[in-house]
Amino acid sequence: MKSVILNEVFAEFCESRVHLDGLLSKVDPARKHKVARLLGAFLRRPWAISRHFGVELASGSREFFDLGFLRLKKHSGIHETLQHLWAKGEGIPPEGTRDDFPAAMVSAWEADWGATDAEELCRLLSQDPLTTLRLHRKCFKEDGGLVPEIEEWLGSAELPKSRTGNLMASARVFRGYAAVQQNRFFKEGYFEIQDEGSQLMAAFSLFPHRIAPVLRDRPVTRKLEASVFPSTIRSVPLDFIDACAGAGGKTLAVSDLMQGRGRIFAYDLYESKIRGLKARVARSGDRNVKALLLERDAGEGVSVFEGSADVVLVDAPCSGLGVARRNPDVKWNRKPAAKSSAIQERTVRELQDSVLKTYSGLVRPGGRLVYGVCTFSKDETSSRVSGFLEGREGFRLEAQGYTGPRDTDGFYMASLVRDA
Repeated sequence: MKSVILNEVFAEFCESRVHLDGLLSKVDPARKHKVARLLGAFLRRPWAISRHFGVELASGSREFFDLGFLRLKKHSGIHETLQHLWAKGEGIPPEGTRDDFPAAMVSAWEADWGATDAEELCRLLSQDPLTTLRLHRKCFKEDGGLVPEIEEWLGSAELPKSRTGNLMASARVFRGYAAVQQNRFFKEGYFEIQDEGSQLMAAFSLFPHRIAPVLRDRPVTRKLEASVFPSTIRSVPLDFIDACAGAGGKTLAVSDLMQGRGRIFAYDLYESKIRGLKARVARSGDRNVKALLLERDAGEGVSVFEGSADVVLVDAPCSGLGVARRNPDVKWNRKPAAKSSAIQERTVRELQDSVLKTYSGLVRPGGRLVYGVCTFSKDETSSRVSGFLEGREGFRLEAQGYTGPRDTDGFYMASLVRDA
């Protein structure tokens, strides 16, 4: 394949309706790592990288990010930058500035969090993401130490230098690339790839009081002291509903914390995600998860659980700003993928309100409704929870807050308890 591969993949990115990671799955395996590293870096910090090579992209960041598919695909400054990047992509800037984000997006951050934190959010979310593993409980001994074969593998040359997570003892974090999904331990269910913030939300849904002290009242842009949630803490068996399970990362983390006991019902609107989740559950070896496809009317599909669930996790659809470092697609002017007819023509906020209303009825008296999103927009986080509480009696706020995006992806989570 010629050195123009970055241009070709970028052009397909502009035309496609899939996320970057889905697009990269089609790339020649021999070139995939380099393409992923360089194109991902460009999408996170296009202005910083173009300036590094002395290329001018456009007259203003607003104009640049507002370009449609065709103009982006044919943009001469982009293609010149990508050619330089492929030929000599070492030593490029490791982070960007506000110019690397749409102006309207930065303005919204300034309105929510002030100019200083908005600038820091731009810097943090333009960096390359860390790779994080969630180690399954079978990786640990009773005293919390690692079993010898896992400890040996984590210290081997097969992995870049890794460390325990700042927040979760089950997290193993490293920078760079390793073909971990080809490893036998992955295939045997010893670990999953999952950001530490996502792991934290799973633990929060079961232990909100244990997790609340590490949460903050705004996105975390400053370094915090490590506060590790131990691997030896396990939940009692529960009836748990994961209302928007998606790929199932939090579903599996909750199952692990419940030691494969209790019952977890994981729902999603997309058949492909349910198929993937079933495969991941089988690999984990846990047998307490039932993955279920929701039909068009979500309320009908879950009404059997009315007033009976111990915990309902609503990991709601959102703008995804908290994972902009991992999924830089969110800041480019791209039409969204075709949606299920169940959620067409709804704004994100309307959808969030709807799923909160629908799934709150499943919580038993004394049970817990957990609302979580991978974003930090006030409109999608604390405002949605406040609106829910104002319009519905019988629930009280137990705990809420933000984690990331400094050391983890950016998340907001809130625990609401139903009156007994």
